[in-house]
This record gives sequence, C-alpha cells and structure tokens, in this order.
Amino acid sequence: MLRTALRPRWLALLVVVLVASSAMALLGQWQLDRAREHQREPEQRAEQAKEQAGPTPIEQVLAPRKTFPRDGVNTRVSATGTWDAANQLLVADRELNGRKGFWVLIPLRMADGSAVPVVRGWVASLSDPAAVAPTGDGVQVVGLLQPSEPPSQLAPGQDSGLPADQVHRVAVAELVNRWPYPLITGFVVQQTQTPATGPTPTPVPAPTMDGGLDLQNLSYAVQWWVFAGLGLFFWWRLVRDDHRDVSRLSVVDEQNTQR
Repeated sequence: MLRTALRPRWLALLVVVLVASSAMALLGQWQLDRAREHQREPEQRAEQAKEQAGPTPIEQVLAPRKTFPRDGVNTRVSATGTWDAANQLLVADRELNGRKGFWVLIPLRMADGSAVPVVRGWVASLSDPAAVAPTGDGVQVVGLLQPSEPPSQLAPGQDSGLPADQVHRVAVAELVNRWPYPLITGFVVQQTQTPATGPTPTPVPAPTMDGGLDLQNLSYAVQWWVFAGLGLFFWWRLVRDDHRDVSRLSVVDEQNTQR
C-alpha cells in the first residue's frame, strides 16, 4: 500500500489535503480562542464596572421574572428598598482567601412589591456580628449583577442537611419558594450600602461564570477539527481502494498468464 501511496497523483492529492486540513485546524484553533475570550468576558466586564462613573438602576437592566440578559453579567446596578430581615439566609460553604464561611443573602424589597436578592458579603462564622440581619428602609445598594446559580440537585423531599436558614446556592428557582415576592432572575453582589446599618460583612469578589468555554464557539472548533480529520481519512480510503484495485488486477493478470 505504501507503494501506491507514493504515486505522484496520490502525493499531489495528499499535499492538497494537508494544506486544507491545516487551514481547518487553524480555524478550529481560532474558534477555541474565541471561546476562551468569551470565558474571560465576565471578568473583564467586572473590571470595567469598577471604573464606571455610576450604577444603572436595576429596573432598567432586569425586571422581575424576566430572562437574565447575557450582557447583564457584572453590570453595576443600584437598587433602593427595605431590608427583609425575617427572610435572611446564609449560603453555606463559601470560601474567601482560603477560608470557609458563609455568604449573607437577604431580599431587598422594592417599592413595586418585588425583591432583589442581595449578597451583602461574607462572614467566617454564625457568631460574626455582621451575620445579624440588617433593618431599615430607604436603603440604596450598589453592586454587580449576577445570574442565578443552578438549583441544588436534590430529589423531592430530600433533606439538604442544612439548618432552615441556610442554603447551598443562590438559586432563584429555590428562593421563590422561600420568599413571598416576585424576584429577578439573578442577584446582586453588594459593593456599597447607603446608609450603613450595623456591622458590614466582608465584601466578596464578583463571581465569574462557571461553565467555562463558550459552547457555540467550542462546537465550531470541534467541527473544523473533524473536517480536518475527515480529509485525511478520505485520502487514506482512496489510496486503499486504489491499492486493492491494483492488487486485484495483478492477480487476474497472473491467472490469465498461467492459463
């Protein structure tokens, strides 16, 4: 088969296939780089948000029960309302600087009757004075908007193993069953609060998107790499079929000669 593959026409076709496959492999790499760029976009927007002159009222970015906009991640927003201290929750097992603790999560009730989930910050333990639920109305919170985290993968009726005032995730799909308000499909990571009300939890960095690479660009990259591989496979198939035809003809010629 090697002798067949070394024929000029197959070598010429191989050069064409290698050039085309190389181009497709480069296109795949380019799509992978695009996927990685999309992965870094939330972090870049977070940095840009810190430099913005002022926040956007959350009503102009995301209304209750509406689909979270893709470009809404890490948007710097403001919300004004009343803390609902009775419904404060602690999000368990959250790390900050290598230490495990809790996020302090509380609804900020708006004038229209809806509520915005706000992560006020991080505390190391339940005994931290900053873990005490704040009170007050006319409170303005400025922070970075984040999409809802996915719900916990628990079967119906399964015990989460946490106290009643703790949750595993900031999942709006679960919060709607706990809080008696229409909610936005995300939450705000607090940066500042006006006026201040008691001890303030340690600020937490804005979470970044979990998911990793952008799936659409990643799928394009895989497609280009598959095409590149198929080009080489089809060249091999053509060479193999030609080799078999030549071998078959040689056997027939040999049989005819013997006759």
